[in-house]
Amino acid sequence: MLPVPYVETRTLQNDLEQLRIAEGFDFAAIATPELFRPSAPIKWQFVSGNTNERYKLIILKKGRGLAGNVMKTGKRMIIEDVSQEVPDKDRVRFPILLSENLTSVIAIPLWFEGELWGVLLLGQRNGKALPAHYQTIDITGRLSVFSEEM
Repeated sequence: MLPVPYVETRTLQNDLEQLRIAEGFDFAAIATPELFRPSAPIKWQFVSGNTNERYKLIILKKGRGLAGNVMKTGKRMIIEDVSQEVPDKDRVRFPILLSENLTSVIAIPLWFEGELWGVLLLGQRNGKALPAHYQTIDITGRLSVFSEEM
C-alpha cells in the first residue's frame, strides 16, 4: 500500500516539475486511480507545464486513454508524432492530447512495491520531437518511491 503521508506532501509535485525541466519536456503529468484505490477511476492528479485546467475533468478507466492503456498493460506507450500515429477520429480517445495540445508523448508506468500505481506522461507541443534520449529515460529515484518495472 502506498504510504498516505507521502501522497499528502508536495514532494511528488516538486519531483514532477524537476523531472519535466531536466528532461526537456513541455508538459508532465501523473495519473493515478483516485485516492490511490486500485479499482477507482483514473485521474490526472499532478501536473507541470499545463496550459489550462481541463485535465481535471478527464476521468478514465483501465484500458481507456493513455493512462488507462498503460495501467492495463504495465508498459510504456510512445507516440512520437500524434498527427501521423493517431487518426483525427481516434484522438477523442486520448483527451489529454487534446486538452493540452500535445504532439508527441511518452507514458511510463509507475510501480511501487510490485504494484502499478499510476502513469507518468511526458509530452511536447507545437510539433517538437521527443528528446533523443526518450527511450532511456530512467525515473528510478526521481519520483520518490516510484520506479518503472518492465
